[in-house]
Amino acid sequence: MNGSHAAVAVFDTSAVRFCLDEDAIARIVIDQTATVLWRSRAAAVLLAGHSPLVDRGGKIGGVDRRTHHFLMERMAEALAGHEVCQFIGSEDLDRRFLLRMRAVHDGDQLALVIVLKDFDAPANLPRLGALFGLSIMEARILAEIIAGHSADRIAELKGVSVLTVRTHIKHIHGKMGVRSKEEILATVIKIFA
Repeated sequence: MNGSHAAVAVFDTSAVRFCLDEDAIARIVIDQTATVLWRSRAAAVLLAGHSPLVDRGGKIGGVDRRTHHFLMERMAEALAGHEVCQFIGSEDLDRRFLLRMRAVHDGDQLALVIVLKDFDAPANLPRLGALFGLSIMEARILAEIIAGHSADRIAELKGVSVLTVRTHIKHIHGKMGVRSKEEILATVIKIFA
């Protein structure tokens, strides 16, 4: 070795998923008519509790009309060959869930695999903060960014100046290796979905 090599940091989001609590991830396999073919234990618990999706007599549906319509649209996208990865919620729930859906083929059989993750579970954001080496305040601001709040609104909520919030956001960008709010959300979706 001549000592002239440069260290390059590469962040592999697929490896990060192993650091997260897999027991909190619900997996459901359905056919094209939304009939449940298989579900994990975590999915059974989630579907019986506070979730935007429900099991109605062996078929997956949305907990309310708007959520059901959203689910049917995402199923059509997945059946068309697109991988779906979006936040889902309902009018009655104040929690967000990350929905990931993709079609799988087994010979001539077609099924959809749904992964549903309770994004607002209390353990997720501290883990995300620790994963990127964020300070406590940076992790709290990250949570507000993910919730869709502007820098002005975050400053108001946290009781600090907008300049302080923008400085924290700059640090978050640097630690996460992103340049915008959209890239933050894309990174979070890759990790949790």
